[in-house]
Amino acid sequence: MRKLLGTFFGVGWIPGPAGTYASAITAALLLAARHLGCPLWGIVLAAVAASAIGVASGREPEKDFGSKDPLPFVMDEVAGMLVAGLAAWMPWSGPAWLALAVAFFWFRVTDILKPPPARQLERLPRGWGIVMDDIASGAMALGLTVICLLAVMRVREWKDALWIAPG
Repeated sequence: MRKLLGTFFGVGWIPGPAGTYASAITAALLLAARHLGCPLWGIVLAAVAASAIGVASGREPEKDFGSKDPLPFVMDEVAGMLVAGLAAWMPWSGPAWLALAVAFFWFRVTDILKPPPARQLERLPRGWGIVMDDIASGAMALGLTVICLLAVMRVREWKDALWIAPG
């Protein structure tokens, strides 16, 4: 059961960049949730649940997968992308898909580069180290996404303010 949950129901076993696949699937699920009217607290609850499942299912990664932070284990990417995807619930006039695309981009960048404190959080024991670095990456991606979305809103305002209607 730990392997099934840790691999996000087998997504982690797909050949190729399993973390990217899990993040993309999570972004698609977030888009569906946004369009179905899921409230912000529902996504926060999902992120907490995915984190708890990740920590619990990652408690013995060497035994289950043969390494401390195994590639097939992608529940941490799910949790991190859920955090980054909170940007789609930000009150802005753009489409949710754009917010999620930007969040996906920044989450993958921060998850791969692991800027501080993400790299340091990897040292936590057992499942905590596997999951918490991705939560930190998700939080950084959320911040970067909000900055990008605010910049888009500002450019729209400037464009509208400078637009002179033909007379």
